[in-house]
Amino acid sequence: MNTQANRLKKLIQANQVLANIESLVDLLPQLLRLAQDVTSAEASSIMLYNESKNVLEFAWAMNDVLGEKAMENLKTGFKLPMGQGIAGWVAENRQALNVIDAQNDERFSKTADEKTGFTTKCILCTPIIHQSKLLGVVQVLNSIDKECFGSEDEELLESFGHLAGVALVRSELLTQRLTQQKFKTQLEAAARIQKQFNPSQPDLDGANLIWGSSVPAQFVGGDLYDFIPNADGSWYIYVADVSGKGLPAALIMSALWTRIRAEALNERDPGAMLKAVNAGAYEFMNGEVFATMALLRYLPESGKCEYAMAGHPPPLLVSEGRADPIESTFGIPVGILAESEFELGEITLGKGQSLVIVSDGVDEARNAKGEFFGQGRMEETLRHSAVPNSGQALLKAVAGWRGQTPPNDDTTVVEIFRA
Repeated sequence: MNTQANRLKKLIQANQVLANIESLVDLLPQLLRLAQDVTSAEASSIMLYNESKNVLEFAWAMNDVLGEKAMENLKTGFKLPMGQGIAGWVAENRQALNVIDAQNDERFSKTADEKTGFTTKCILCTPIIHQSKLLGVVQVLNSIDKECFGSEDEELLESFGHLAGVALVRSELLTQRLTQQKFKTQLEAAARIQKQFNPSQPDLDGANLIWGSSVPAQFVGGDLYDFIPNADGSWYIYVADVSGKGLPAALIMSALWTRIRAEALNERDPGAMLKAVNAGAYEFMNGEVFATMALLRYLPESGKCEYAMAGHPPPLLVSEGRADPIESTFGIPVGILAESEFELGEITLGKGQSLVIVSDGVDEARNAKGEFFGQGRMEETLRHSAVPNSGQALLKAVAGWRGQTPPNDDTTVVEIFRA
């Protein structure tokens, strides 16, 4: 009776110990040490079930007779098909098994004994099941204080198997949570880094304005805009939209930003610059991804604006009560072909006019009903907004349209205002 009470006490202690272990690496040796203590066994092992391969895989073994050195032979990817060996039989049938004479049991596999030099006399094996899901098996070998394991040992190990199941699930959930937290932290870091690509608002004379904002659909996105000063007082201003969303698009975006900055040093017209950017972008896009672009060269003093398009929605010329798309020019998205030509266009901003450039995440923004914000609603919003700051009014209108619906695409707006 004292022995049984002592074992029950160990089972309670095992529950307390397992509840405080979070790492699977720390959990497995503790599981086996406790299993051996509870059943007074010479050795123990645990095999975890690989559902995708439908096999049991060696996870950990402990042997007080042979020691750690001999057990190293088991740590070489030892696998056991379902139904094979004692452990495989227990896993397949999902019921405990008490084998009194292991060497003469036809289900017994001698592979582990041959690898370690250990002689298995008797085995007590139980499945580890949590909410009807098989997680693995735990087994103890060779009773220390009697010839073989008894019914009390069976009950104790089965109870221990339930504790082990809870502990394994808890450990897996914690691992997943830590992985998710780590990934979230990495995404947040990536988002902070990506924000560094967004340019500062240029300090122009008087009320002249060049402004932009980009809101990614996820932590990071594939939309890009920039303001690059030239020696003659003009500015390269562009909006680019890389196909796709998330990290892949963000990586392409950063490479594209670098390429555009490098080509801007040559201070060519937008058509020639887009041609050079496309040739460089094709090297890392390879026709597998692409980016639409609207690239302008704007001179604030005169309002002159040269532009070229690469499959991008045309900018809108906004003045009091008007919002009209400018004439589009020919050009396919960059990264599709190694060589491509881009037609050059030109307009002049009058005083009090804005030019608003957007990514397709604006007109394609969806509300809770799945309805698009649309080109018409975008133009109407700009017609009824005050210039400058019509770009900010447009972003606010898009956010209101979405409501609580998560963004389906990155949203970028750039505004150029001539006072």
